[in-house]
Amino acid sequence: MKDLIDLVLVFSRLSFVAFGGGIGILPEMERAVVGGHGWVTHQQFIDAFALSQVTPGPGMLMVVMIGYRAAGLPGALVAGVSMFAPTGALTWLVADRWSQLGDRPVMTLIRGTLSPVALGLLSAGCYTLFRLGVGSVTAAILATAAFAAVAGLKMSPALAVVAGAIVGMAFLR
Repeated sequence: MKDLIDLVLVFSRLSFVAFGGGIGILPEMERAVVGGHGWVTHQQFIDAFALSQVTPGPGMLMVVMIGYRAAGLPGALVAGVSMFAPTGALTWLVADRWSQLGDRPVMTLIRGTLSPVALGLLSAGCYTLFRLGVGSVTAAILATAAFAAVAGLKMSPALAVVAGAIVGMAFLR
């Protein structure tokens, strides 16, 4: 029962700071679920993130796997609901009133303030993924090449994943 309560506390808190998408909360999530509670290992955390990125649905579905590792099927359900329900309800509330508040100066200030916060959190998440997932020079070269292909050559991210998997299997075994 304690793990279920801890899952609610961890993921409902994280859901409210996921500005700019789930990648922004990865450093804090990794600290809480790997270092703080020990629900998953570093490698399981990376594997869960990678799997959540290639499956349909929200990218933070990785919390379901973490919840399952922590407390079985009830943990998976609690983690998923705790991650998505609080911010889903808040989004519904804000969206319902956004048009009424959209022209006020405070709304312009909020939009301008949250953009750099989201960018900072996104950068921290990318750094965490790189630090946890790239363990060798060959892997670093592969990650850099994939980034360059997607960002510079406008390659489809899905194609970059497939190409990276093929190259990784050939050279990183």
